Amino acid sequence: MRTLQKITTEKELNEVLKHRKDKSFSVLYHSLWDDRCLAIVKLAEEWQKKEGNETVYLVNSWDLPASFASFSISNAPSLVHLSNRRIKVDVEYPTLYNYFTDARRGNRPKRT
Repeated sequence: MRTLQKITTEKELNEVLKHRKDKSFSVLYHSLWDDRCLAIVKLAEEWQKKEGNETVYLVNSWDLPASFASFSISNAPSLVHLSNRRIKVDVEYPTLYNYFTDARRGNRPKRT
């Protein structure tokens, strides 16, 4: 089952990030005041209903503005993939759209 979880405190985010060496997941950095971010969050909510075992954590710029510096995020939306001690950051809107609509599922690494 896919999981979409909101993170609202630094403590929660640090707890999630400390498992980045032994678990695979993604973190969506977004801003609730931005229409493009709202569209991606809506796609993520639909994505959650589909079959799969991926996990995406949502980090809102209003709640945790300093957390964007963790991965040098300078714009939103941005999707950070953490898998097998590797980090990949997607910032292009079409890439994020494809991730949440499974449009290019064959080209994405598997998430566990």
